[in-house]
Amino acid sequence: MVNPAASAGVHPFDWVDDIIFMLDAETRFTFVNAYALNAWNTHPHELLGRTFADVLPVQAAAEPIAAAFQQVLMSRQRTEVETFSVGQQAWLNITVYPHEAGLIVQVKRLLRNSRSTGPADHDALTGCLTRAAFQTRMQTVALPAALAIVDLNQLKSVNSLRGHSGGDAHIRAVAHTLRAALPPAAFICRWGGDEFVIVVPGHHRDTLQELLDATNHTAPGPLPDTAAFTGGLADWAQGTPFERAFAAADEQLQLRKEQLREVVAPWEHEADTFVAFSRELEGLREPGDLIQHTLNRLLRVMDFDQAAYAILEEDQLVYVHEAHRDGVPAPEPGLHVPVPLAGTAFQRVQRTRTTEWSTDYPSTPGALPQVVEQGVKSGMVTPVLRQGHVMATIVLCTVNRWQTITPHMRKTVELTVLRLEHALELRRAVGEVRSTLEAGMRTLSRVLEARDAETQGHTARAARLATRLGAHFRLDRTALEHLRYGAYLHDIGKLCIPERILKKPGKLTPEERATMQRHATEGHDLVTRLPGVAPQIVAVIRSHHERWDGRGYPDGLAGTDIPLGARIFSVCDVYDALISERPYKRAWSHDDAVLEIERQAGGQFDPEVVRAFLALVRDP
Repeated sequence: MVNPAASAGVHPFDWVDDIIFMLDAETRFTFVNAYALNAWNTHPHELLGRTFADVLPVQAAAEPIAAAFQQVLMSRQRTEVETFSVGQQAWLNITVYPHEAGLIVQVKRLLRNSRSTGPADHDALTGCLTRAAFQTRMQTVALPAALAIVDLNQLKSVNSLRGHSGGDAHIRAVAHTLRAALPPAAFICRWGGDEFVIVVPGHHRDTLQELLDATNHTAPGPLPDTAAFTGGLADWAQGTPFERAFAAADEQLQLRKEQLREVVAPWEHEADTFVAFSRELEGLREPGDLIQHTLNRLLRVMDFDQAAYAILEEDQLVYVHEAHRDGVPAPEPGLHVPVPLAGTAFQRVQRTRTTEWSTDYPSTPGALPQVVEQGVKSGMVTPVLRQGHVMATIVLCTVNRWQTITPHMRKTVELTVLRLEHALELRRAVGEVRSTLEAGMRTLSRVLEARDAETQGHTARAARLATRLGAHFRLDRTALEHLRYGAYLHDIGKLCIPERILKKPGKLTPEERATMQRHATEGHDLVTRLPGVAPQIVAVIRSHHERWDGRGYPDGLAGTDIPLGARIFSVCDVYDALISERPYKRAWSHDDAVLEIERQAGGQFDPEVVRAFLALVRDP
C-alpha cells in the first residue's frame, strides 16, 4: 500500500539532504524523499509499490543490504552497512531503522578515496582491504616490514550487551581508529570477523608496537577498563615467506590473549566433546585401536596434517602408529624406524614430561633433517605417561604451511592424551586381572579333570577349539572370552557328585546316571552364587549337555533355544573326549571322531555348528 504522505504535501524527510526511503515488510517502496528522487532522477510513481530488489537504485551490493533489511525486520533493531557504489564510485553508509511493519532507510555518501578500487577490494563494514585484495597487495610490498595481527577483545560480550548491530558498530569504530592512526604507506586488512592484519613497510615491529599501544588508549573499549584489542607482532624480513612471519605474530598474539585469560577458538560444547571421546575409547579393547582412534580424532578436530605415536625406548624413538590427511605424505621417519633421541624435542619431552612445540620447526634446535626435508613447518610433541614415566609421545605436524601452536591447542591435546593414558592403563590393569583369572580357571579345570579321571588337558584343548569355532560365528572378544571361561568351568558341578559315581569303571545305573546329570544344574547353582559371573558363562555350564533334537538335559531345550555358546562348546567337548583315552575306553582316531560328529548333525548337534566345525578341523 502506498503511503499517503508521499502524495500529500511535503514530508519532513524531504528537508533532509540524505537519501531516505521507507519500505514495507516485503521491501516495497512506500515513501521516497525529495533528495532521493533528485539523486536518482526519477518520479514517485516509478518507485512506489515496487520492491527494492526490482529497482536497486543505488546499484550497490544487493546481498549485504538485503541481509540487513531482513535482520532489522526480525530483530527490530537498527543496523548499518557500508558498501561501494560502482555507479557513484563512492562508499555509502546505509542505516536501516525499524518502523511499524516496515523499514526506514537512510543512505549517506562517505568521504573516502576509492583509489579506483571496486567493492571486492574493501570490506563493506570497516573499509579495510579484503583478504583477497590484501594478498594481491602483499605480493608487491617493499620489505623489510613490520607485521601485526590485531584481535578485538571481548566482542562476544559486546554482542551480548548491545546486539550484533552494536557489535558491528564496535568493529567499525575500532577499525576506523586503527586506519586513522597508521602511516600513509601502511595497509590494513580485515582478516576475519574480529581480526585484522596490518603491514607497515620500512618499519620495525617495536615502532609499530608503540603506535598500536597509543591507539589502544584512544580506541573505544568493549567494556570499562578493557583495552580495545590485543596485538601480536613480527618482523617480516626480505626473503621470508609471509606465512612464516604471520605464524610468529600469531603465536605472540595467542600468548598475550592467554595472559588476558581469554579463550581463543574454543571447541563448541567442549565438555560434551571430551565425554563423547571417553565413551568412544570405552568401546575399544585393544591398545593399538585406542591409539589409532586418538590419532584420527586429533586430525579430525585439530588443524594438523600428520599425527604419530612414538614409543621411547632407552636412547631412541620408534613410530608405531600414524595418521595423515588425504594428499599429505605419511610422517617421517617411517613406522618402526629407530631414531636417536639425543638433542631432539623428544629427549626434552622425556626429561621435562611436558609438551614441546614449535611454530617454526625448521629453526628449532635438534630438528630432524628428514622431517624438515618433508616440508614440516610447525609441530608439537606431547608425552604419554605410565606411572609417572614417559613411555611414548603423540606427535602432530603441519606440512608446507606454518601453524600457530596456541595455548588452547596445547591444552586440548594434553587433555586428549590424559584420556588416552587412562584408557591404556585401564586396559593394562584389566588385562592383568583377566590373565590371573584365566590362569585360575585353567588350574581349576585341571583339578576337576584329575577328580573326574579325565585325560589331562582335555578342558584346555576343548576351550581353545571352541574359541576358534566361535570366531567363525563372528563372536566379539567379550563373547569369545565368555565362551572360553564357560568351557573351563563346564564341569564345575561335578564337585557335588560323589567320587564313587565319578570314577565308577562300569556302566552307571539309572539312579547313578540321574545323579551324574545333576552336575549341570549343580554347576549352575555354584557359579550363580559368585558375583560378577556373566550369564553367557553360566549358559555354557548349564546347557552344554542339551541336544539339538531336544533329548538332552537338564532342561530338554531344542534347536536355537539352546544358547549358542553351549551349542559350540558341546561339539568341541565331545570331539576331544572321543579322541582322548579314558579308563573306560580307548581313544578314537581323528577321522572316526569327525565322522561321528558329522553323523550327529541334526540329532545331538546344531547342523550349522557342525558344518563350521568340519571346515575348521579339515582345514586347520
